[in-house]
Amino acid sequence: MDHLLQPVLPAHFAVIAGWLDSPAATLRWAGPGVPFPLPADAFAAALALPVRPGWALLDGDGTCVGFGQYWRTTPGSTHLGRIIVSPQERGRGMGRILMRALCAEAVRHTDAVQLTLKVYRDNPVALALYRDLGFVASEEASTPELLLMARRTA
Repeated sequence: MDHLLQPVLPAHFAVIAGWLDSPAATLRWAGPGVPFPLPADAFAAALALPVRPGWALLDGDGTCVGFGQYWRTTPGSTHLGRIIVSPQERGRGMGRILMRALCAEAVRHTDAVQLTLKVYRDNPVALALYRDLGFVASEEASTPELLLMARRTA
């Protein structure tokens, strides 16, 4: 099945927000200050979409199955964040498809020579995926809860 990464649209906001099933899940995924439940009409502002482009992964039927953002942090470095796959699609390789497409998009639209991301240390599935995609942990820039990972783009 073909998948397409496209800029997130207002029609996707409620779908993505619906994947967040608790205040704890919302805080973990979106960070402090993002409300639960996340109203569709507050989605763009809460996630700072004007300055942190959001991307939706669509399946062959046009259903939104994943979401991620990227933003430039310093010259040459772009951060990937708020990466999420629909709960119904987890375990089917959607994270890999989403990450490959999101990384390519970030490199294409920024001056990135390095991509970074943060992952919770207690998320072994995501950790394994990111390592497999070439991201390397940076312990000195990490916290006990979150691991900073980076990958060169070339």
